Amino acid sequence: MPFSKEHEALEIDRQKQQALSILGDVWDQASDDGMNIDCLSHAALFQALSSLVLAYGEESVAKFCNDLPNRIMCGDYSLERKLQ
Repeated sequence: MPFSKEHEALEIDRQKQQALSILGDVWDQASDDGMNIDCLSHAALFQALSSLVLAYGEESVAKFCNDLPNRIMCGDYSLERKLQ
């Protein structure tokens, strides 16, 4: 029996949360080991963008990145963001 779109969306959200948790643990370990946060950040961005390019192509990723300034300014990537 196929999953509903709602179930698939919930599963994707669950996997995103799990991935963030795993990456957070690795990030904390690297930081504890003395890794420079700027170096770690650049490496993480490179890995993320190169993986997205591999999956979706340069043009799609470039379009996604064009939206980043607005999303950043709207607080989409702020951990202390308060949702109303």
